Amino acid sequence: MKKAYLITEGKCEADILRAVLPEEILRRTEFIVGDGRYSAQSLAHSVLAVKQVPTALVLDADTSDSAAVREQLELLKYSLIQASPDTESEVFLAVPEMEILLVQDMDFIMQFTEKKAFSPLEREFARLNPKKFLIKTFSYDNKILKKIISRMDEQTIRRIQNTPLIEQLNDFITSIVN
Repeated sequence: MKKAYLITEGKCEADILRAVLPEEILRRTEFIVGDGRYSAQSLAHSVLAVKQVPTALVLDADTSDSAAVREQLELLKYSLIQASPDTESEVFLAVPEMEILLVQDMDFIMQFTEKKAFSPLEREFARLNPKKFLIKTFSYDNKILKKIISRMDEQTIRRIQNTPLIEQLNDFITSIVN
């Protein structure tokens, strides 16, 4: 039985989360994929208002500026509370974007390139612009994402699961589905 909704702004974001969230959470959570940021927000409002089921909204922050991230979080949380004040909901922002999870393990990412190492400048570029880094490094798209996900080992998944975004998302959903 599904006990929570997890709404993302796109298929890539949902695929990444499905690859790294624990199986128990996946069994008890229904994913809804938006067609962009505003579509995901609208879907979250609708789910909360109509179904009144606990909802996690996961979006790209599209910035690394901490003040801008805090402001986005406050506005988004407020809007979800307005949709259904008595239903649990939470907003999670991937800073700067969901692909940051994929570049947590640069040794793992190197498997998909012919490089022997990434320079400090490349590592910083990956941290600040993970999607652009992946596109520049190996023409990142849905096909490449599937390849990356299929080759994730236990260590890589654990490293991603230990990021604040996944830990907080996991804690929120666990508190609902248990």
